[in-house]
Amino acid sequence: MRATLRVVLDTNILMRGLINSRSASGRVLAACENRKLIPLLSLAVLVEYRGILTDPELVERYPQLDEHRVKAVLERLSYVGDVIRRVQQRFRLPHDPRDSKLVELAIAARATHLISTDRDLLDLAIGRDDAARRFSRRLPGVAVIDPVEFWEGYGGIVGG
Repeated sequence: MRATLRVVLDTNILMRGLINSRSASGRVLAACENRKLIPLLSLAVLVEYRGILTDPELVERYPQLDEHRVKAVLERLSYVGDVIRRVQQRFRLPHDPRDSKLVELAIAARATHLISTDRDLLDLAIGRDDAARRFSRRLPGVAVIDPVEFWEGYGGIVGG
């Protein structure tokens, strides 16, 4: 099956997927690695993934975030995904500006989904503030969705 769902994964999805492969996040991560979904990446997002997933305090708390495993997953995602080299910085999220890079990537890469457990990002789809209005204008077809909801809706198609 040729993957047509183009997804931006928040760092929390990778972390949860690496910690528990049976979770919805783990299933989404596996579907990306197996080319059932197209993971969208940018250099800024890859830097964030590496920085957070290899943080010594986090690794001490979650040994599943082994350095070699994290490196292998990021290499695999870079191989099977679309790495967008030029992502313009035009979208600011006032609550957490660090998440702007995910929205910018979704815009630049024409994502179908942004998958996260971050409330600020999830609220973009239903919010009424300025950021939510700008998001809906820039990305009218993008679903901002948590991994459980995503898997319930698409797991039968991409999960096998």
